[in-house]
Amino acid sequence: MTETKPLATTRSWAPFGGDFDQVFNRMTRGWPFNWGDVLPSREPQALRAFEHVPKVEVKENGKSYNVSVELPGLDEKDVKVQVDDDVLTISGEKKVERSDDKTHYSERSYGSFTRAFTLPADADRNGISAKFAKGVLTLEIAKTANPPAQVKEVAIKAA
Repeated sequence: MTETKPLATTRSWAPFGGDFDQVFNRMTRGWPFNWGDVLPSREPQALRAFEHVPKVEVKENGKSYNVSVELPGLDEKDVKVQVDDDVLTISGEKKVERSDDKTHYSERSYGSFTRAFTLPADADRNGISAKFAKGVLTLEIAKTANPPAQVKEVAIKAA
């Protein structure tokens, strides 16, 4: 029996890129000579824009799915939530904070991000609400009692 997981992440643009980079960076963090720092870059380490992939938590109860997205340093005006057919997309941008101060080192993430999730069959596409507080976007996706049919039979006519 095949198990389907609702709200699966889709990444058609880079199937392994972001996750692989995070694992590699964690793995090499303790290596001597700052391995990650010797990789070529056009910008200094402190000012380089890293791929910002916010962390997500998905929970389910009898009435709804709840999606929490960590977006520290952003305001609700910096975030966009869209539903297109069966795909829920959360996107936005965390801009680099510029000042006259010289930055020696930074582990903060900046740049655009997009997270996309396939909605489960029983998710009510019109019953989605969003709240933003303390750097966390919380989506509540209501469940529908009558999910749309997944299989549609097409009648075949004689030619």
